[in-house]
Amino acid sequence: MSAPSLLDGLADAARLTPLPRPVDWAHAEQHLGLAVPDDYRRLVDAGGAGLWFDDLRLYAPGIAGHDLLEAAGVFEDLLLLWTLDPEHRPADLPDDAHLVAWADTGSGATLFWRIDAGDSSGPYPIYVEDGDGARWERFDVSATELLLGVLRGTVGGELIPTSFMDTDQVFRPYDAGR
Repeated sequence: MSAPSLLDGLADAARLTPLPRPVDWAHAEQHLGLAVPDDYRRLVDAGGAGLWFDDLRLYAPGIAGHDLLEAAGVFEDLLLLWTLDPEHRPADLPDDAHLVAWADTGSGATLFWRIDAGDSSGPYPIYVEDGDGARWERFDVSATELLLGVLRGTVGGELIPTSFMDTDQVFRPYDAGR
């Protein structure tokens, strides 16, 4: 299924309403130093910043407490943790890669894009961290594919347990005031 039809399916299931003010993606990408994945940009622009399945909080630029532009601090905390406990670093994470947090869950898991040095254009694998930095899972899907997979019951894992996800409550937007 193509990216636009994936988004259409997800937007229909979630009854998304487009944002009243468009996101300044050029500013966001300049601030982050990477190309924000196209499917994620389209999802946020369609109104997809909010609480998914009553558990997963999708970040977006300018959302208090869930601001994508403040996500760099999460990786800096992980780097400090890995200095103290290097065994907590994902085994397949290259030394020159970095992680950008784009969502988290009520159980404390954080979802990251992995950006390899010299590749700021994507697509980016998704890494999920357990909240303590000790356990990791990797998903080779886009943000939209991950959300649609949770909805359909085809994507899940130890750190994204579909049993905690309420697929009857697909989506609730953050306060529209941003």
